[in-house]
Amino acid sequence: MYSYLTVRSDGHYAGSVPASALAAYLESQPGLRRTDLACFRAEDGREWLHAAIAECDPAGNYAVREGMLPERANSVELVSASDRPAREAALTLARGIADRLGWEVTDAETGEIVHRPPAEG
Repeated sequence: MYSYLTVRSDGHYAGSVPASALAAYLESQPGLRRTDLACFRAEDGREWLHAAIAECDPAGNYAVREGMLPERANSVELVSASDRPAREAALTLARGIADRLGWEVTDAETGEIVHRPPAEG
C-alpha cells in the first residue's frame, strides 16, 4: 500500500513558483537524491519516498515527463509506503515545503487538508 500527499498552492492550483527554485530546495534536503529533472527519491537506508515537481491544471491533473522540468510548478506530489514511519517522513518533507511556500498539504486520496502553513503576523 502507498500513501499519497500533495503540496499545492490552493485547491485550484492558482499559485506557482519557479520549478528550478523548488528543485534546488528539494536538492538541499537531507536524505533526498535527485533521480531526474523533476523527480527525487529517498536515499538508500531511508523510508521509501518519491517526490515529483509538477505543473497541474485547475483540476489537479499533471504529467511528469522524463528529462523535463516545468518552468513553473504549483504542486509537489509525494508517494511513500503507507506504514507509519514512511508516512511521517513524507509528511515532514511536505510540511517543510508547504511552510516555505505558504502552501497546503492534502491527502491526495481523500482530499483532506492535513497541514496549513502557520499564519503570518
